[in-house]
Amino acid sequence: MRHTCLICFLILLASVLVGWIGGWSRAMKTGNDAYQHGNYSAAEVAFQEATFQNPNNPVAHYNLGAVRYKMGRFGEAVQAFREALARHGGETEGTPNLAHIYYNLGNAQFKTGDLRRAIEAYRHSLRLNPQDADAQHNLALALRLVQQQEDLAQQQRADKNAKPQTEQNDIGEAEAHELLEHFSKNENRLRQKLLQQQRKSGPRRERDW
Repeated sequence: MRHTCLICFLILLASVLVGWIGGWSRAMKTGNDAYQHGNYSAAEVAFQEATFQNPNNPVAHYNLGAVRYKMGRFGEAVQAFREALARHGGETEGTPNLAHIYYNLGNAQFKTGDLRRAIEAYRHSLRLNPQDADAQHNLALALRLVQQQEDLAQQQRADKNAKPQTEQNDIGEAEAHELLEHFSKNENRLRQKLLQQQRKSGPRRERDW
């Protein structure tokens, strides 16, 4: 009788495991198919279900990040890529490439305006794959934008701290200062516009799985 119960328990356990694994596989297949056809909403639902079915598998989290990036929800994509990294146990068959996760994480952080963390992510990616031309390009772009932001902030501080000449009997000098201040404001606006345009152009392409 004891042996019969043990066999029943093992059969039941095997059935549960098959159903669990099968549920994850079905959700992943549904998500992949929907993603390939550009149906990102359906893909997101499927990949979200896959993360519920097997929360410790990095693949579903990575795919969820990729589809949310496509949908323009970059903050949520950052979180999903971080979840994939937290569950990544090393390079094995069937797991997403670690360099690709860092690369896509950097792209998502770039899109949210978190350039410093994007730079960190690109550097991680390049340590794993130093020949990645896209990561090199995006790292250089992010570094350049950070430097431009710092230069702009420094210029704005200098403009704010500049003391105007107040001698009333020197009209020419007062007018010169006014023109200089006007020029500085226009220059700052131009720099801000350039930064916005470069930000909108964004990094090079994201990586699928």
